[in-house]
Formats: sequence, C-alpha cells, structure tokens
Amino acid sequence: MDDRTPGGWGVFAGLMLLMIGTFNAIEGIVALTAPSRIFAGEEKLVILDYDRAGWILIIWGVLLLIAGIGLLAGATWARVFGVTLALLNAIGQLTWIGTQPWLSVILIALNVGVIWGLTVGWPADRARTSNAIA
Repeated sequence: MDDRTPGGWGVFAGLMLLMIGTFNAIEGIVALTAPSRIFAGEEKLVILDYDRAGWILIIWGVLLLIAGIGLLAGATWARVFGVTLALLNAIGQLTWIGTQPWLSVILIALNVGVIWGLTVGWPADRARTSNAIA
C-alpha cells in the first residue's frame, strides 16, 4: 500500500466528509427553495434569513466535499483541512441541538469519528511508528 493512500480510518473519514457535505448542500438547497420545510422552533433556533443560511450551508457542504475528495486522493493537506472542518461542523451542530437533539448528537459523533480517523489512522504514521519500535 502506498504511504499516501489512506488506510481504513482515512477512507472512513473521507467518505463521511463526502456524505456530511452532501447532506449540508442539500439542506442549503432546501433552505433556498422551500424555507417552510426547515424545522425551526420559535424559541429554540433563530434563522433571520433563509437565503443566507442556505448559501452558507451550500458553501459549507462544498468545502466538506473538497476535503473528502482530497482525503480519498491521499492529499496530506486534506487531513488538516478535514480535521478543522469536522471540528467546526461538530461545534456548529450545537446550534441545532435545541430543535433536533438526536440528529445533532449523531452528527457530532460522526464528526468525532472523522477527527479520530484523520488523527490516528494514516499509513505513513503507522510506518514511522513501526520503524521506531523495531
């Protein structure tokens, strides 16, 4: 296996970023085309401008997709980019926890899995560690 190719956790992280990015982009498109379908409680979540929220979600989804594609291609910069995006995405899910608690908790857990996969499961790190031990 090539040192640039991600291992099992790296592939998991890349695929999760692709999936989460796609979901965010779809949610952004829904916010732009049908804002009445977004579940927002009156006291729990305040969205003043559905158009702005939609564009932010679309752009955020595209960034996540770029990170996922970069990870699956084995780009080293995508590891740092992916960890940063997953961390910010997990923090961002806290804004939805009042209206969609289970979904927010599940997405936070998936983001933690992405961070785990990008910080632990990369073949080049394993090769360096096994050489240092031997």
